[in-house]
Amino acid sequence: MNLDIPTLVSSGIGAFVGSVLTLIATFIAHKLSEASQERKEKALIHGFLQGIHDEIETLWDAYLDGIGTRVETLKDKEPLNMYWPVTQEYFTIYNNNAFLIGRIQDHDLRKEIVSTYSKARGLIDSFRLNNDLVHKFEHAFWVYQETNNEVHKANAEAYQASLIEYAEHLKKAHKELKSNVAELLRSLRKKGVLAQYKP
Repeated sequence: MNLDIPTLVSSGIGAFVGSVLTLIATFIAHKLSEASQERKEKALIHGFLQGIHDEIETLWDAYLDGIGTRVETLKDKEPLNMYWPVTQEYFTIYNNNAFLIGRIQDHDLRKEIVSTYSKARGLIDSFRLNNDLVHKFEHAFWVYQETNNEVHKANAEAYQASLIEYAEHLKKAHKELKSNVAELLRSLRKKGVLAQYKP
């Protein structure tokens, strides 16, 4: 058997070079794929943060145009003797994309978002309870008007006292949420969410 050493060496070198080039090409393709995924992830998070900004700003403005201004102008010992209909889920963007919260790299911003939405939900629940107290007060007062029974008058007065006490809670919750909303919107704007995303 005749071995052609130069041919074997040449074939070995060719195979080695081919393998190295294949590894380099695979490495480059992998890095490009990672970079593409990272750009997509950043664009996704940027869009999510834009949505959070717009949702919070829009809902806060609507709230202030409605009951929010009334809460701000409540005097001491004055009840919020009116209904504010709370009949829907307001936080569509947040709820439908909650899985993205953990992918926000900025810990402080992530915490601000969660805190603001938690306080907003708490305030909504507070309005539901206030609505319930208003309903109970009105019912007791109406029954007293119909019956002239002192028991119903005492009930109405008790519910009125609860409304006065609860109004202080509403004002405090409103003030805390107002501060959270302002801080969150400021933080989101600092992050550049109002600008078009540029990879």
